[in-house]
Amino acid sequence: MQPLWAPFIIYALVTTFTPGPNNVTSSAIGMRRGYWKTLPYIGGITLGFLVIMLASGLLTDVASRAYRGVLPWFKWIGVAYMTWLAVSLFLPSRHGAGKEPRRGDGFTSGLLLQLMNPKVILYGITIYSSFHLLISDTPFKLAGSSVFLALLGCVSTSLWALLGSAFSSLLKGRVASLCFNIVMAILLVSSAVSLALH
Repeated sequence: MQPLWAPFIIYALVTTFTPGPNNVTSSAIGMRRGYWKTLPYIGGITLGFLVIMLASGLLTDVASRAYRGVLPWFKWIGVAYMTWLAVSLFLPSRHGAGKEPRRGDGFTSGLLLQLMNPKVILYGITIYSSFHLLISDTPFKLAGSSVFLALLGCVSTSLWALLGSAFSSLLKGRVASLCFNIVMAILLVSSAVSLALH
């Protein structure tokens, strides 16, 4: 169980800090309104993230207790999803800063985004099914890991809001973007391989 801490942390960091609806919209709102006025939106995202993580952990726990043979399948689904995320970094982006639809800037908008955010829902299912024994086989571990992952999401969206314009302009160049994607893909694949071996 101990060797899984590194893949868990790597997967959580890479998935949380790479571009997605939370980070892109936080960055856009941060650029438009400033960091402090983005905080209610970030608060909504954080609460929604916590709810999704708790629900994912509970769902995985119930499924694994009711159907003991299902957990190994969840692990391979997690491996496949991590591999897909690595590949998807090189596919054409469907959401750029200019194409992102305008959303509300408040707490409720951030919360609702989470409840409809497929990246976060898949992330929750993948992380809790792949690392079940490590982070959710007891109520204490489930609560602790959910809070940890929600806080990690809060740090990520805050960072994107703070550095939105600078970060966006830094990665606008093709070479910088390609280098960033290669590093993220290597980290995701190494996490998937490590998970598959344990």
